[in-house]
Amino acid sequence: MITGATGMFGATLSKYFQDNFEVFATGTKDLNFDGIKNFMAFDLSSSDYSKLIEWSKPDTIIHAAALTNGNYCEQNPEQAFAINGISLQKFCKAIPEQTQLIYISTDAVFSNDKHLANETDCVHPESVYGKAKELGEFFLRHSNCDYTIVRTTIVGKNLNKNKQGFVEWIVNSSSAGSEISLFDDVLFTPISIWNLAEHLEYIINNPTAFSRKTFHVAGREICTKYQFGITLLKSLNLPTGLVKRGKITDFEDRAKRSTDQTLDCKRFEEVSQRQLPTLKQTIQELKDHYDEAN
Repeated sequence: MITGATGMFGATLSKYFQDNFEVFATGTKDLNFDGIKNFMAFDLSSSDYSKLIEWSKPDTIIHAAALTNGNYCEQNPEQAFAINGISLQKFCKAIPEQTQLIYISTDAVFSNDKHLANETDCVHPESVYGKAKELGEFFLRHSNCDYTIVRTTIVGKNLNKNKQGFVEWIVNSSSAGSEISLFDDVLFTPISIWNLAEHLEYIINNPTAFSRKTFHVAGREICTKYQFGITLLKSLNLPTGLVKRGKITDFEDRAKRSTDQTLDCKRFEEVSQRQLPTLKQTIQELKDHYDEAN
């Protein structure tokens, strides 16, 4: 079962895993693309998850659903904690102990002073979004669930054409001749949603090595948001002249977000014996998916 199937990552996971698994997808009611056979609209703020579990009878749950808009989370903390955090407690009460539960977490559980944070570093979230995700991690660590926490920083493309994420915003703005500002004071280690899906499949197929553990699964190379955007547009042969350098510190009304969002992923590479992608590989995957759509 995959939660968040109407979001960018959950939708991609739902389609990706259908080749090798029987997939049950859940999300909000605005699912409007083909390819999902088993879908149930479900509100994760509900008190009772038994209907969802009885419907799907999952061997594995990938909990990809989340409220990710930082400003919205700051303005609606109760909803953010319910969806991003308390839902984990409800899942752990509703599922058998042997059900594999993979929780998609975030770099936002760390404070601004952590560079290339690893799994042994103390978490110290500075935003409602980060605190809510850390709460979800807390519930898992203090449960009897067979969990794996995957902290990551994803980039990708929405299957739902009515939605626009970070990548689409950059591409669509350039295509429309609109000026945008990208942060050159924010560092991150992006991984594509398609590459992360492959690593999640490996975790599913090798559960013992990842049971009741936390892993960072992101890109191998560091870049700024500005560098990422410029590199992406150049790969798509789109103009870059209207992309300006900006600073996250200039936006006082923006939700608190670390300027260093980098993750150290050596532990996952060592345990899995798999190599995580370079920035060039991540950009190429994005280009390939844009080329396929054209």
